[in-house]
Amino acid sequence: MTVPGDFLPMMLQTASVAAQTGLDNYGKPSYSASPTAYRCRIIWQERIRRDAQGQEIIEAGRAILTEAAASVTPTHKLTLPDGTTPKIVSVATIQDEDGDHHSVISFGQ
Repeated sequence: MTVPGDFLPMMLQTASVAAQTGLDNYGKPSYSASPTAYRCRIIWQERIRRDAQGQEIIEAGRAILTEAAASVTPTHKLTLPDGTTPKIVSVATIQDEDGDHHSVISFGQ
């Protein structure tokens, strides 16, 4: 499922997500060379949240994707339209009566 067509005019941006493929000898993550591009809407809004480890962090914003991306996790690499790569704080897949509908990726600074 995807976001209804009425909402698509508000989703003019594209963000890409690349899966982590491993770690190098220094613990630095490496990512897939072919990221998946998603049409989305970026909302910049700072909020205090808790990350997967329970630590308080500042969320800088959210990327609302036009489709469900259930396989995306905080270990993936998010690239925003301006080329920045903020850390993914959390990923929520929103469901309706027909199943997975769309995903929201919350990101930090």
